[in-house]
Amino acid sequence: MSNKLEIKVCVGSSCHVKGGSKTLRTLEMLIEREHLDDKVELKADLCLGNCLDAPNVVLDGEVHGGVTPEKTEKFFKEKILPRVQF
Repeated sequence: MSNKLEIKVCVGSSCHVKGGSKTLRTLEMLIEREHLDDKVELKADLCLGNCLDAPNVVLDGEVHGGVTPEKTEKFFKEKILPRVQF
């Protein structure tokens, strides 16, 4: 069992149209920039079941909707960094 924070980014139809792929790429860049590769497992997913609030990101099973590319860095700082920095 991994102790890494699991992050899934939806890149299915609704999320893709609203920037899910760019959200995924931005998170990849932020994870690399902060040297968190050993603490975070980032995955793409085709549907997270929350299409109306796309694009969606799941952190350890908790769905966060509306994580547009413009909001990704703020989401990263507020939701991801506190979970991986000790």
